[in-house]
Amino acid sequence: MKFSQLSLVTIFVIFLFFGSCTKDGDSGPVPDIYGSWTVLQTDDQGQQYNVELRFNNNNTYDWILLDSVPGHTDSHAEFSLVENVMVITSDTDCNFQGEYLLIKESNKLAIIAVSEECGPRAKALEYLWDKM
Repeated sequence: MKFSQLSLVTIFVIFLFFGSCTKDGDSGPVPDIYGSWTVLQTDDQGQQYNVELRFNNNNTYDWILLDSVPGHTDSHAEFSLVENVMVITSDTDCNFQGEYLLIKESNKLAIIAVSEECGPRAKALEYLWDKM
């Protein structure tokens, strides 16, 4: 388990390095995140399950379980996107705003919490996602 966490952190750092390389005066483009992304997640009990993260054009997202997993439910939230930072503004499962750095390279999307008080949401979003 520690190896996979270390690997994920290493991938995030690499994406951060390459994602931060911009031309002078260029604050960075808004990443094309819209559509569906998938990842295999593991909860605190060691259960593994596939998840789809669907970014909708109306600046909402749906976190959808693709496998049946006891104790987990689908989620929906609203967000704003400025450059490569997503701010979650409305989430019925969490009463706090969350701020995430989005780094897209090819068919991969790294989501990294910058400011987040909702632990379960961070555990659900902070992954390296694959484009569907």
